[in-house]
Amino acid sequence: MFAETARRLFEILGRGDAPRGVITADQVPDALRRLETAVEQEKADIKAAAAAADQNDRRGTDGPAAPAPISLGQRAFPLIEMLRAAAKRNVDVTWGI
Repeated sequence: MFAETARRLFEILGRGDAPRGVITADQVPDALRRLETAVEQEKADIKAAAAAADQNDRRGTDGPAAPAPISLGQRAFPLIEMLRAAAKRNVDVTWGI
């Protein structure tokens, strides 16, 4: 995972970016909720931006379409899946050396 992506995910989770850490089984549901909320918010923001871009296109503003950036949802997907599995098993999520 890229450092800037990890920092963003840690920020969403309300944690500092440390090389070692744990999300306890009790904290997993809140961490999962925070990530899913951030992903849904980004989806809404992208949809609104696309609608605005569509309006500009209708007004005659032409130009090449920019490639879609990699979304937070795509980057967070492995962590979200890990948190879902941890919630199902009621276990901690740990990382680091």
